[in-house]
Amino acid sequence: MRAPRLGLFLCLNLAMALAAGEPPRTAGGDLVKTGQFFFPRLQFQCSEEVPDKWDVHVIGDQKLRESILKLTNINILAEPVVVNLDRLEDMCQYPFVFMTSEGHFKFSERNVATLREYLLRGGFLYADDCVLLGQGDRFYLSFISEMKRVFPDNPMRPIPSSHELFTCFFKLTGVPHTQGVRHPAMGLFEKDTNRLMVVATSGDIHCGWVGFGSLAADERRKSIEFGVNVVVYCLTH
Repeated sequence: MRAPRLGLFLCLNLAMALAAGEPPRTAGGDLVKTGQFFFPRLQFQCSEEVPDKWDVHVIGDQKLRESILKLTNINILAEPVVVNLDRLEDMCQYPFVFMTSEGHFKFSERNVATLREYLLRGGFLYADDCVLLGQGDRFYLSFISEMKRVFPDNPMRPIPSSHELFTCFFKLTGVPHTQGVRHPAMGLFEKDTNRLMVVATSGDIHCGWVGFGSLAADERRKSIEFGVNVVVYCLTH
């Protein structure tokens, strides 16, 4: 799948447009259709029974897709897509995959091999912890552990605040956090190119996409901005 990324013609972000006194553009009104981008959710099995499984709050994915459509020229499609690690070639149709849950999990050996191949072919995975009752980090800890199995000779490491992930579209000072245990945003970097292949966050950023009223407006905004940055980074590297 190591094909060129979708060509992107990124517009100014909404904040800049508003600051200049310009009205926000209508969704999709001036898209340069250089390719269609989907936002797939990864289906997987937790090793314990939890309320919030792999398909928790898919409305958050939809709201982020709507924000990406409004704020950028990425030709993102509204249709939800589900992928899993049992079908490599299906996975490799998509340069980006998102996964979340609140419980511990463990990949099979076959799934470990599939994920390694997907990433080496140019794929990108973003994992965010769906926090149980405002606390905990079970998914995050499992994810970091499982990635050691995927690339035992290339462990994940903290993403520095100077990394372009935080500035490639919106200018952020660091990773947002809505609830749960504070851990650094972790990244898996490709050895030869230093391309960021995997991002993991512990702060339930996905809940910010959902837009729960219990979250401050600033937390919801920063969560959306970080999600936009993750997708822009993926498609431009």
